[in-house]
Amino acid sequence: MRLGALVRNSDAANHAWVRERYPLLSQALLAGASAQLRNMATVGGNLMQRTCCSYFYDTAFPQCNKRTPGSGCAAIDGNNRMHAILGASPQCIATNPSDMSVALAALDAIVRVTSPNGERAIPFAQFHRLPGDRPDLDSTLQPGELITSVDLPPPLFA
Repeated sequence: MRLGALVRNSDAANHAWVRERYPLLSQALLAGASAQLRNMATVGGNLMQRTCCSYFYDTAFPQCNKRTPGSGCAAIDGNNRMHAILGASPQCIATNPSDMSVALAALDAIVRVTSPNGERAIPFAQFHRLPGDRPDLDSTLQPGELITSVDLPPPLFA
């Protein structure tokens, strides 16, 4: 099944095929935001949510390697109860807010992108980057690439 990047999350969650064949994705989309947000948010936009934390948004804390590379991570020694356990690094312990992304990872989805250089398919497990030494980079998209769709493999049970 192919979901276009501009499909609204509410339409994807409520599509009969998604509900029947990919209930994990439907449930993740419905749990991920309010109805108002689901009616505006798109599949492609959801994938591009930044991995972040409250320190990223609060500029009173100048230490945020996502916001200002090389400045440090205030969350490491601060209030970090809801931060990453897996996939963290000494530079960043923020988490990705997308419930849809968790479902797509479990489903082994493929992200399709296009650019002036052509098209490519990115296995979902390789789409988002771990923070490593560059927490300011969230995805493996190259400059000029645009998400066009997400492909889901055939369901295990039809």
